Amino acid sequence: MKIAAGSLILALSVSTAAFSQAVSSGQLMYIGTLNKKLLVIDENKEDIVGEIELDGIPRTTAVSPDHKRLYIFTTQMLLETVDLESRKVVSSFNIADPRSKVRIQASAPDRINIGGNSRFSGMAVDPMGRYLYTTMRVVTKDIDQYRIDPPQFVAIDLQDKKIAKSWPFPKDMDQGFGFDATYKVSPDGKLLYVFQDDILVFDLNTFQQVDKIELAQPPYPGASPYRLAANEDSLDAPDTVNSVFTSVDPIVHKGTLGLATIHLSSRKLEYFPIGPLLPMMGFLVSPDRKFGYSVMPMVATGGNRLTEWWVWDIENHKVIKKKEFESRPTFRFAVGGDGKHLYLYGAGSTLEIWDAATLESKKLMYLNRDTTTNLITLAKN
Repeated sequence: MKIAAGSLILALSVSTAAFSQAVSSGQLMYIGTLNKKLLVIDENKEDIVGEIELDGIPRTTAVSPDHKRLYIFTTQMLLETVDLESRKVVSSFNIADPRSKVRIQASAPDRINIGGNSRFSGMAVDPMGRYLYTTMRVVTKDIDQYRIDPPQFVAIDLQDKKIAKSWPFPKDMDQGFGFDATYKVSPDGKLLYVFQDDILVFDLNTFQQVDKIELAQPPYPGASPYRLAANEDSLDAPDTVNSVFTSVDPIVHKGTLGLATIHLSSRKLEYFPIGPLLPMMGFLVSPDRKFGYSVMPMVATGGNRLTEWWVWDIENHKVIKKKEFESRPTFRFAVGGDGKHLYLYGAGSTLEIWDAATLESKKLMYLNRDTTTNLITLAKN
């Protein structure tokens, strides 16, 4: 049977259009790839339903407070804004110039989730959706040398497409907040909470420190203070931070692991010790914020690493379920927007889907391209 060339071209065009405008269930998640795309994945269909063309290779992401836009830094420091409803790039600008290279402050391995390979970027979005806050360092190419400027804390104006404000760090913080600091902006957009050895509170209008929340000491002498971090989690509440904390005593270096909640408005901090410190890769909450999920890589035996899912009851402050699964050299995980699924990704070009209730693997999706960002999941409306 012969098919006319015109008919074949038409059929291919219809097929391509159908893919880019595929009907979805509305429960979507997103991930950036090495070929300058943002994949749109339907959680219920468990399939790719679209892709958004980007101008650069996506690397670091932040979600707008209303969950309608995604801000993406590419490897070349191009800041692209994607409208998730229309699936289009609505803004794109470079914060560098031909003579200078701007980089978000590099970060060290996560000190909270000891043994994990996650890294914090230290980036926060204004709740009003106007500014994106981060620490940046500029490298300028002069005629005969490269000049590295001190780090600065900056406010990037997403509307006017420029760095609107920049502040030098105080003398006792000349290298920035620290490689492992994480940020959270207060719901009114006026204060920045910086999670490091203690929690520092800054006025975002003047960049002056207005408060310091000293983390409590554990109930045994000489131990290091409790330490916690703000989750980079689109499912967490805007006014609270649910996190794990760690503490280590100075004699036998025995660590304690627990659950902590800080209420940003009242600045009230609650600690709930759980048990001995164990390696952990990430801590994310469910959309209803009743449960937390983490991955625990245990001690390797015989060349194999034992890895477990842990399910945390946040209200009652305890671990309620554990389940071992086959580990892999490197991976990340995410919680589904409807709370029914967990996802493992980052080890190659696959996305493994798990049932959050049974902790059983359901499906292995082949994305057929390397992923370069975290998996962005959004709570169901």
